[in-house]
This record gives sequence, C-alpha cells and structure tokens, in this order.
Amino acid sequence: MQLSLSFEPSEIETVRTIVAKKLNDGRRLVHYRQQQNVDGLVPTIDDDALWTAHIMCLLTTQQRSGPGSSINRLLDQRPFPLALSMCRKQVDAQTYVFDLLSNAPGIRRTNRIAAAVQANLRLLERGAWKDLRHWSERLLEQRCLPPDPSQRVLEEAAAAYMDQFAEFGSKQSRNFWQSLGLTRYVFVLDSRVLTWLRSNLNLPRGLLTNSGLSDPQYYQFVSNMLFELCVQADVLPCIFDAAVFDSFDDAKEWGSSEIW
Repeated sequence: MQLSLSFEPSEIETVRTIVAKKLNDGRRLVHYRQQQNVDGLVPTIDDDALWTAHIMCLLTTQQRSGPGSSINRLLDQRPFPLALSMCRKQVDAQTYVFDLLSNAPGIRRTNRIAAAVQANLRLLERGAWKDLRHWSERLLEQRCLPPDPSQRVLEEAAAAYMDQFAEFGSKQSRNFWQSLGLTRYVFVLDSRVLTWLRSNLNLPRGLLTNSGLSDPQYYQFVSNMLFELCVQADVLPCIFDAAVFDSFDDAKEWGSSEIW
C-alpha cells in the first residue's frame, strides 16, 4: 500500500513563513545553519571534528540540549574533556567518560554514553576511520556545489553508514553530518518537529507518532513527506528544521558555542 499526501497552499506557505520569519528576526541558529550548510565557506573537517560531532550526538540523545542546558555547558568547555586526544590516552576510556559525566550536573544516560564512546573508539581505531573519512570527503565535494535535491541520495547513504555506531540510529546518523555542515536535504527529526507538524499541517489523525521515530522505515516515511513539502515550499530541509527547533526556544537565543 502507498499513502499519497498532497499539501494545501496554506501549508506550503506556513513552511515558507516560519523560515522567513526566523531569518528576518536574525535568529542565530537559523542564520548559522544557512552559513554553515549552504552559503558559507566549505567547512574544514579533520578527525578531531568528526570525533567531537560523534560525542555531541551521543550526549544529545534523549536529553535536552538547547540554550543553557547542561549538555551545551559541557560541550562548551575548553579544553574539551572528551576530545579525541583525551579519550585516546585513557587506559579505560569507558570509566573515564562515566566518571566525567557522573560529575557533570544534569546529564543522564551516563552508563550508555560511556560504553558507546569506548565501543566507537575501538571501531574507529580498528579501521573505521578510513571509511568515515571517505564519506566525509564525498560529502565535502558535494557541499562545494549549489544545493540540489539530488544531493539527498548521498546524504542518506552517509547517514546509513553512521547507523553502525553504538547509540546512533536514524536521528543522530543524520545529525552527525548536518552538524558538520555537510548536508542540506536530510532531516533531524524528534518530538519537537512532530509537535510542530501536528499543530501547523492538516495531517490525518494518528499519522505522526513520537514512538514511531525509533523505526527506521517510519523515520524515512516522515522524512520523505517533509522532503516533498520543502521542495514545494522552495525551502532547504536543513533550514526548515533549524527554524522549527528554534521555535521551541523563542524565549532564549542560541550562543555561538551551543550550535551544533
């Protein structure tokens, strides 16, 4: 069975409006995304950047990471205590990460994050760095080009590769590359996006469920729906989801070091 959806002109205009308003209001997150992923210089990506983006994905899973959050305060520390060089020199990276996170107020899932850091570091050091750099280089080549919807194919393939890392999954596999400034057409979906969609689009009742996002096929279904909506609205997906996320933090502004 195939489900066919059509969008009303008012729904398409709603997408255009939220993006235009955030840009016109000078909201830092949305302007940052426009520069980082679309208009600005092609980012410089090295192993340290790849590792830090991976740590960000682990930390932001299933816990608040907006402006002023405990997660962002940790990510803002300099020197960064979970940098690649720091984790590499630990005799027991898992214990080091667990102790660090346990002593940081407001951070949950410390056991799972610590275990994932050690597992993912082992995977990379045993040869996965080569493949990770390969995907990064391919996306960097594409990032040099003007945006084109056909670029979504490579972006989705790169996200699929990331799904092998511990504690990743559909959302963080896409968040990883987007945070590095390398994707424009994949969606970082969570309950906030679904809440906005339910409030602003005339969708069938029960179509959007928060629990469904844990299912890769459902996640892809919602992504495909939003991709068609953004194409019709002539809005880049990476800018749309930044605008939606920012709409849940209207009372605060993202600091430059809090944007991933």
